[in-house]
Amino acid sequence: MGKFFVDGKETDGPEDWKVLHPERHWKTGYSAKALAYSWETSDGFPEEVEEVFDGSQLAEAQLLIGFPEYRTPLPGRGRSSQTDLFVLAKVSGGLVTVAVEGKVGEDFGPTVREWDPDGSRNRQTRIRGISDLLGLPLDSVSNLRYQLLHRTAAALIEAERFDARCAVMLVHSFSQENDHFEDYRDFLKLLGVSGRVNSVTYAGNKGGIDLYLAWVRGDARFLRV
Repeated sequence: MGKFFVDGKETDGPEDWKVLHPERHWKTGYSAKALAYSWETSDGFPEEVEEVFDGSQLAEAQLLIGFPEYRTPLPGRGRSSQTDLFVLAKVSGGLVTVAVEGKVGEDFGPTVREWDPDGSRNRQTRIRGISDLLGLPLDSVSNLRYQLLHRTAAALIEAERFDARCAVMLVHSFSQENDHFEDYRDFLKLLGVSGRVNSVTYAGNKGGIDLYLAWVRGDARFLRV
């Protein structure tokens, strides 16, 4: 069973994640609480995540350690990518980094164009760095949701840091209607692949790291905890 850490201490349960969130976000039916209870009460990966992984090249992945609200510095100045849950796992071929984005009904925030309407030098440096990591032309990403880009970049950056062979950007959505899946689908389309709910998609090798993206529908019972 994997271990989770908050503020450098091993957690005793999902309520230990509460200190990382504003009180208005730690509520029944919200993604922060649903994600915490889903992962902390599982023996390894949540059952639905494990089932999706087992149908892919990530079969038999073992969760080693996890850090909620994990920060990964990005190219350029500014805020780090703050991943809802960063997980280090292993497969037979080596380590795997997993950047988990928890959702219920929330969207993925602004598009790149909305985030950087004036083309500021620093933000363009950041977008260029992220685009290079993902192997995307800079002028192709303006209509994509910035959060999907930098969360995927964070998975790759951490994979390089940990000398992992694979990186995964996982949307763990507790929306039973798959809210905002179309934004995820558009992102995968630009990467030259397609994706479905409850599936893993291989998006190619990025700088020596195999990149995977996944959308997993979470167990609705965690919206009632």
